[in-house]
Amino acid sequence: MEEKVGVRRGLSAAIVLGLYAGFMIAVGVAVTLEEKALTYAAYVWCLTIIISAIMLTPILAKGRKRGRADAEEDVAAIRSTLTECNEGIGRWRTLSHVRGEGMGVSISLVGASNPLLIIEKALQLSNEIRLIFRFSKTEYELRERVLPILEQKVGLSRIQRRTTSLTIVPPIVMDRGIMITRSMMLCPPLMVGGAIGFSSIAPGQPLLALAGGLAGIMLGLLVITNRGS
Repeated sequence: MEEKVGVRRGLSAAIVLGLYAGFMIAVGVAVTLEEKALTYAAYVWCLTIIISAIMLTPILAKGRKRGRADAEEDVAAIRSTLTECNEGIGRWRTLSHVRGEGMGVSISLVGASNPLLIIEKALQLSNEIRLIFRFSKTEYELRERVLPILEQKVGLSRIQRRTTSLTIVPPIVMDRGIMITRSMMLCPPLMVGGAIGFSSIAPGQPLLALAGGLAGIMLGLLVITNRGS
């Protein structure tokens, strides 16, 4: 069962998002309006925070917590999957070549007699666990041979390349919490930029500033919902 964020953290996140989005919108109001600009800007900022706290808290509170409580669970899962690849003491073994590293699991392929089999079996858990395949500096040819295989199996967008490692990140689950957070972070600055840009064409025309703001919001939504290839 997924662990929920909870009302307390949901409220805190909603307020932070409201502070950020409200500030950006307030800047746009202050720049585009001429009379009582600061008064309206302060009003919009406070109103945005209140609305965010009321409307976003129930949604964010139901979201799932990111990450895992114990990274050793991931290490144990990978070692169990790769048990049949053990080659004995002094050679490739899960106990010495599979370790936890940050938010993922590092799999060293140094000295492995069948690295492709190890990679193939580890990829079975690539949708849940961040995998880091490590190569020695003398195994550059192996890295170049493995890279197109990974690209074919998981896609370019999930591969992070380093000189001696290839990292496979789990696919991003676009739930409501992520969509809301990205929208609140990206849309307000684009909206402000659009409003300022459109209003500079004909100063003193609020409808033109409104059109620019809507254009900025639409651009932000297109960027957020675009998952690439």
